[in-house]
Amino acid sequence: MKYLSTLLSNLRPVRTLLAVLLAAVLVFTSGLSALAAKSPVTKGVEQLNQIDEKSKEALENPATTPEEIADRSKGALNEIQGGAADRDKMYRSKDVTPPVIKQAEKALNKLTKY
Repeated sequence: MKYLSTLLSNLRPVRTLLAVLLAAVLVFTSGLSALAAKSPVTKGVEQLNQIDEKSKEALENPATTPEEIADRSKGALNEIQGGAADRDKMYRSKDVTPPVIKQAEKALNKLTKY
């Protein structure tokens, strides 16, 4: 019995050391998320800021003619994003017929059947 009590008393510093290490790991891992939040601004955020500024300009000075809109867009997807948009990442349908025309054709076909 004396051997068991000696063994347990010898393990007490090891248990304390393990508890301290576990607490240090918990503090360190919770601190990593705070460090990640302070990471430097990336290029994507800069593009969003530019898009925000262009959007405000478009609201203040709206284009009134199709030529003005074409000049602002300069061949891009729309006048706000300009050339910075990721055109290849966007989903585009293979069918170029507008849905309104499809609905009108469908309605006319139903009318002509009767």
